[in-house]
Amino acid sequence: MICLLDLGTSKISAILVKNEPTTPKVLAFSSVETSGIKRGSIINISSTAKAVKDCINQIEKQADEKIKELHIGLSGEEISSTNSTGQVKITDREVTFRDIEKSLNMSKTMKVPNDKTLLYAVPSEYLIDGQNGIKDPLGMNGLKLEAKSHLIHFSKNSKENILKCIRLASKSLSVTNFYFNQLGVAEVVLNEEQKKLGVCLIDIGAGTTDISVYKNGSVLFSKVLPYAGDYVTESIALSLDISSSDAEQIKKKYGCAFSDIASEEMLKINVSGSSQSISRKVLASQIEHSFSKILRHCVSSLEENGLINHIAAGFVLTGGSANLEGMVDLGEKVTKNNFKIGLPENNLPENSTKLLKPEFSAVLGLIKFYALEQDKEFTFNQSKGIIARVLEWIRTEL
Repeated sequence: MICLLDLGTSKISAILVKNEPTTPKVLAFSSVETSGIKRGSIINISSTAKAVKDCINQIEKQADEKIKELHIGLSGEEISSTNSTGQVKITDREVTFRDIEKSLNMSKTMKVPNDKTLLYAVPSEYLIDGQNGIKDPLGMNGLKLEAKSHLIHFSKNSKENILKCIRLASKSLSVTNFYFNQLGVAEVVLNEEQKKLGVCLIDIGAGTTDISVYKNGSVLFSKVLPYAGDYVTESIALSLDISSSDAEQIKKKYGCAFSDIASEEMLKINVSGSSQSISRKVLASQIEHSFSKILRHCVSSLEENGLINHIAAGFVLTGGSANLEGMVDLGEKVTKNNFKIGLPENNLPENSTKLLKPEFSAVLGLIKFYALEQDKEFTFNQSKGIIARVLEWIRTEL
């Protein structure tokens, strides 16, 4: 059984999955609100640790199992990414698994700031003697192999803070792997045709907005913006002079992201023992203004990286903010492109019907991404052959 933990800004979610021969099966799910994380970064270790502990306790109670290992999915403004190329000479003019491994390792050697660590490397394509567009170079002939990779980096300090929270939550818990949520989200929200044509995936959560661009089946670009749903909530709170928690409730209950479709209905808002009135259209205008800024930043990120004309399938929005009425209308207006709401509907585990909502795309994506990584590792190790594995063991022991 595998336990995956999604460290979100507003909530921490955990899901326990049983590895079945064909399709993974969800055994338990829990989600606990937290105030210890802001914009994806931990700002209060004890508060975050308590939320993790509560979350895991709920999982253990539901499944009647003791959790010992965690696979953690994360985002946050401490995430950064870049593209890199690794080049090697092909052994005996025919590409072997060892050549592929060496080229990928070379692509990971790009220098990064001392405060960053490599979180993940995503192979995008291979080139043999300059010929591009190769997805699987194994067995092909040539002299030079190049691997193009998308590298995801994460703050060393942030990683240590997460580990501290886990240790504080329970001394019996250990962390096996860290994953960048957006890579998993793409596996359950996007289909293969979208990823082939070119698509921009936007995940607007509470604290961060994650952007990624896929083309020819591979990720070309990713970025995390430090403003999202909470930014919209704060703008409502300031405008109405109310608390953030009250503003969040108003946003969820009455909010609309496109003022043209909002009614003139007067809303009576009762907070802190007093009441005030605001029209739903005026509230919608405030929400539209804030979300427009976020979406314009997304478009600008693509323009700055020369990608705006490479997304024939348009934009796909997921995350909690995708539930708001009018998001598609606003998205089409701001991006001037196809704009759709993305639900988790691909590569799903059994017993996940209750989680098929935009706000659960990340935690469901972790399951698929974990499975892909396990399959990749198994395939690679099996394909090395017995002699290669023995030689690798000898090198390790010596």
